[in-house]
Amino acid sequence: MLVGPREARAGIVWPDGCGSAWEGRDRLRGATPGRWRSPRARGGRMGYDETAGRDAGEERPTMTDRVPIFVELCAGTAALSLRLEHPRARPPVSRMGAKTGYADVILRCMGLRPGQGADRYLWCEPDAGVRLLLHAYRDRELATAAADIIRGWQDEDPRALWERLRAEGPAVCPPVDAREVARWAAIQANTQKSGGFDAMTVGGPSNRRPMRMEDLASRNAWSITLPATIADDARAIDPPQLPPGVVVYIDPPYLGTTGYAHTFPREEWVPVVQRWQEAGALVVVSEAEPIPELMADGWHAVRIDGERKGQKRTFSKQQAEWLTMSEAPRWRPSVQMGLWR
Repeated sequence: MLVGPREARAGIVWPDGCGSAWEGRDRLRGATPGRWRSPRARGGRMGYDETAGRDAGEERPTMTDRVPIFVELCAGTAALSLRLEHPRARPPVSRMGAKTGYADVILRCMGLRPGQGADRYLWCEPDAGVRLLLHAYRDRELATAAADIIRGWQDEDPRALWERLRAEGPAVCPPVDAREVARWAAIQANTQKSGGFDAMTVGGPSNRRPMRMEDLASRNAWSITLPATIADDARAIDPPQLPPGVVVYIDPPYLGTTGYAHTFPREEWVPVVQRWQEAGALVVVSEAEPIPELMADGWHAVRIDGERKGQKRTFSKQQAEWLTMSEAPRWRPSVQMGLWR
C-alpha cells in the first residue's frame, strides 16, 4: 500500500500496484478505443467490444471487469458510484446538480455499465453534510442506524420536524454520527432550491403523494456498502502512477452558475484533472460546455443532455450538458439530423 505526504493528510491509502512499473501497461491515452456494439451486433449481448481497435498484445479493461479505482473528485451524493455498483441504485436524497438522471449515459460514454462495480472508490467532497451521507454508503451499520432514526420521525409533522432539525445548526462531520446522518438527510429531503421548506412527493402521475419518513428510510442506497475512501479536498491529492482502467469523474461548479456552497473555480480544478490524466486515468468532466483548456490539449467532447432519464430540467437556464473526456468516448448519443440540409 502506498501513502504519499499529501495523501496522508487527506487520509488516502493507494492500493498495491499504484506507482509500480507495470509490464506492458496500457495507460489508454493515445490508444485506439474499442467500439460500443448494439445488442443485435453482439448476438443479444449489450456491451463494450473489447476487440475493436486493439493492437496485438494490447490489454484493455472491458465492461465485464470491475474497475480497479473509480474516483469522483466533486462527489456530491456519488450518484455515478452508486449506479456503477448497482444498476438500480440512486441517492436517498436529491441535491442541486446531482447527476442521477445522467448516470447511465455517463457510464456508457466511459465504456462502463451500471452494476459493473469497482474494487475501490475514492470520493472528494467538501460539504460536511454530504460527507456524512458518503460515510453511510461505506458503513452498513451506520446506514442502518440512520435509517432507523429516520423511521422514528414518521409520525411528526413534516414542516415542524424540518424546522426543529434545521434549528440545530449546520451538519457536522467529523465526527460521524448516525443521528447526524439522519438529521442531514431529513432536512435535505424537504429543502427546496431556495433553501425553504418544500414537502416532497413520491410516486408517479397517477399515485403521487407526500413523501413520508418511511419512504426516505427505505431507499436502496442505505443497504449498499461500497469500499470507499473519503477526502474533503480534491486539490490535496497527488495521484501516483495508476494501473490500467482507473476512471476519474468530476462534476465541478459550472462556470457562471451561482448557488454553490463551496468554490472550486475552473482555474483550480483544471490542473487537478490534468494531474490525474498524466497519472494514467481516463478523466471525464461534466459542464455546460466543452472545456476549452482541455480541448486545446486534444481532449474530446460529447453532448448528452438528450439522454437524461427522469424529470427534465424545467427551472434552470442551463440546459446543455457536455462531457469533456481525456480519451474518445466509448459511445456517443445519436444526433438527430434535419430533413433538409
